Amino acid sequence: MANMQPTYGVGRVGPASQLLVEDHLKKCLSKTTTKTWKPYDNPNLPRAQHSAFGDFPKEYIKKHGLGVTAIKPIDKQEVSLAASGTAILKKGDGLGGKSTSLNKPKATPVPQKPVAGAVKTRRIPISEFRLFYDRGDLPVTIEHGPQNKINWKVDIQ
Repeated sequence: MANMQPTYGVGRVGPASQLLVEDHLKKCLSKTTTKTWKPYDNPNLPRAQHSAFGDFPKEYIKKHGLGVTAIKPIDKQEVSLAASGTAILKKGDGLGGKSTSLNKPKATPVPQKPVAGAVKTRRIPISEFRLFYDRGDLPVTIEHGPQNKINWKVDIQ
């Protein structure tokens, strides 16, 4: 019996693993009920520390007051600029913000060339041929298609 090694965790559940199992079961059960469960609701968990290095010393912690601020006397209250009579600088009166430079200014954008208008409708100038063709004086028809053709209504001679 003197050579027996101690067996840790065999046959028993440690407190840390028991908490993990309980938390998991509570999480599963909260999905089937209306009561929500959060892992930080566990009263056995240690309180959160002020920082990663521990709690702050008590003299550095801010004392919580009643939340009421002291009222200053009326003559010590803030007064608007108009009531105090101080001069207000208007735009351009001050010395700041005005700078001169010998650098060349930015080039103004060059206007773009106008659109060619290849698909716009164009006015056809009136010519004698056009007048005769529209009146039907010419014995010619134009056949529009892949290749425009002229068909004569009479013999060319």
